Amino acid sequence: MSILQAENVVKTYERPGSTTVEALRGVNLTLAAGEFVAVTGSSGSGKSTLLTVLSGLDLPDSGRVLIAGTEVSSAPEEKLASLRNQKIGFIFQDFHLVPSLNAWENVAFPAELAGKAEARAQARALLERVGLGQRLASFPHQLSGGEKQRVALCRAVINRPALLFADEPTGNLDTRNGQEVVELLLELKAESGSTLLLVTHSEALAGLAGRVLVMSDGRFL
Repeated sequence: MSILQAENVVKTYERPGSTTVEALRGVNLTLAAGEFVAVTGSSGSGKSTLLTVLSGLDLPDSGRVLIAGTEVSSAPEEKLASLRNQKIGFIFQDFHLVPSLNAWENVAFPAELAGKAEARAQARALLERVGLGQRLASFPHQLSGGEKQRVALCRAVINRPALLFADEPTGNLDTRNGQEVVELLLELKAESGSTLLLVTHSEALAGLAGRVLVMSDGRFL
């Protein structure tokens, strides 16, 4: 059973000087429920654009993307926002935590947005699960890179999303913290039953995936 389908997805950007960049050139992809797929390729090959378009954070110029039967490439923003909150978790290289919220509040926020009465209790349990039970009241500027990414992991999985997108989740971490984050990511993925699509430059990390796709010039090789 597929959770995501991308059909002939095209995305272009205009650079200063009227230069057109073809970031995605007719991409096709199907992800099965529970699958772990890694995407590799050189810088500028279209990997990060792929994630933003597939997740509905950006829209394709043509083609279509379906998540759990909903066509995100043409859905109204209100429906997209609800889908992203309930069905999708996103982990960024640069963490993207809300600076004015502490760790507990950052993790609870998606669940509170979904109207879950137990949001704070779930957030606390997740943070304790990843070893941050003593950092609930800490703000992002008070956390190390590894701690920030663990908070981001908890935030991404709190609603038990059908799909997890991870864009270079260990890119800003040292080796030890990177390994710890990967182990936690895979554990939390397994516990939530999510499908994971992960972009990475790391051959070792890609090697953990059930399937590895290589991008070049906006296409899969």
